[in-house]
Amino acid sequence: MGKLAGKKVVILGERDGVPGPAIEACLKSSGADVVFSVTECFV
Repeated sequence: MGKLAGKKVVILGERDGVPGPAIEACLKSSGADVVFSVTECFV
């Protein structure tokens, strides 16, 4: 298990960078509990 196992996380992805679902997949594989995930456009 990773350092984030059992921790609740909020993910803010970026449209032109790393999208939320990609970050979510990585964090879920480390055992984190994703409570909110979104991809936004920061202009």
